[in-house]
Amino acid sequence: MAGGRSGAAGSRGAAAPFGVKSASATPLRSSVVSEDTLQSYLEQVAGGRAGYRAVIFRLSRLDRSHRRDKHMQIVGNMLQEVTQQYPGRLFALQNGDVVMVCKGITRKAIDEQTELLRYLFNDDPAAREGAEGADFCATFDLERYQPQFLAALEDIREAEVKRRAEQARPVRIAAAGETGVLDSNRASELIEAVSRIDLSTMGRRQTVWEMAPGKPAQPRFDEFFFSIERLRQAIGENFDLAKDRQLFLYLMRWLDRYMLTTLVRDHANFARPLSVNIGMSTLLSQDFATFDEQRPTDWRDRIILEVQFSDLLSNLPAFLTASEGLKRRGYKRCVDGVIHQALPLVNFRRLDADYVKVIWDDALLQLDEVSLRDLCEAVAACGKGRIIMARCGRREAIRVGQAMGIQLFQGWQVDQANQTAVPVGGAGPA
Repeated sequence: MAGGRSGAAGSRGAAAPFGVKSASATPLRSSVVSEDTLQSYLEQVAGGRAGYRAVIFRLSRLDRSHRRDKHMQIVGNMLQEVTQQYPGRLFALQNGDVVMVCKGITRKAIDEQTELLRYLFNDDPAAREGAEGADFCATFDLERYQPQFLAALEDIREAEVKRRAEQARPVRIAAAGETGVLDSNRASELIEAVSRIDLSTMGRRQTVWEMAPGKPAQPRFDEFFFSIERLRQAIGENFDLAKDRQLFLYLMRWLDRYMLTTLVRDHANFARPLSVNIGMSTLLSQDFATFDEQRPTDWRDRIILEVQFSDLLSNLPAFLTASEGLKRRGYKRCVDGVIHQALPLVNFRRLDADYVKVIWDDALLQLDEVSLRDLCEAVAACGKGRIIMARCGRREAIRVGQAMGIQLFQGWQVDQANQTAVPVGGAGPA
């Protein structure tokens, strides 16, 4: 839970309420037809299979928490738009996988949709790139490989029959961290370990700069954050946060509360407007309401709240409701952690965010002329003053970002260019 513009974005309908550009906003189960009709559809196109591709998206392998209606609604709208540009249909398999059959769809369009789906479920091993998620998506050219496609469908059917037959069998007790339930004892031990650390040495500030071509760079605001990697090292090997996600999320919520307390206490130490990364659970909590009440009057318009895009998508209706209230109370809002492939596919203006942070990716160095033009259009549509190119680890990031029309930049290479890396508490760089 990383190129250019997806071919699926070419056909534009009314923007869906959650911001994904789509012709409708129906849940996945309403956007597709059942597996029973797939065979008859294949028979209909049998005489002219040239140009047809079938794609199996193995959504059944996702964790149950990632297969709720709110997630499937987003997936359904994304894929339904593809079938509007490239004539085709969606089919729901009994095991929860989805098959998309389209005529004339390019490999590039399929790859970009797959990357976006991987991104939406980036904290699920089944969707990650690598060994665990290697076959998250399987593509077949029906003119040449329809037998292999049908064989893959049969394998899926047989596996589903076997799964249902085994449902009544006893299952082993999951190890710690595997159940999705927080171990309260481990959580207490973790916070006790963290409390022994001088967290002031973990704090960092990094400036977001306006760097328009031909003009002097100007600081816009600073981001305040904790170095998670340094914190992992300080905690030690007794807590494997990479494997125990519930424990990791608990730590993030605890750090959110600590950060809010720090802002109230030390706000005078921050000369520029300040951004902080905050989880949706904290944003909707009493802890944030208390912070809002205690927030100094002279800071009413100086705080930018950054919410991870994947976190936002997991609770979109709540975010949209909260965002309206935050705007009325003077907060600025930033959508963080956006991959460049999402820019043409998501209507960020519908999210009403003041800023959108796009993560630098070396793949941007390989863009062809058409892809660059499409990204430039997406940046212009969002608003050039809203997009921040973040995690700029090489000078080319600034050049490419400016070519796309981006004017705001953040990252250690930007710090190098402007000589403004600012550790908090006297520690070295994060």
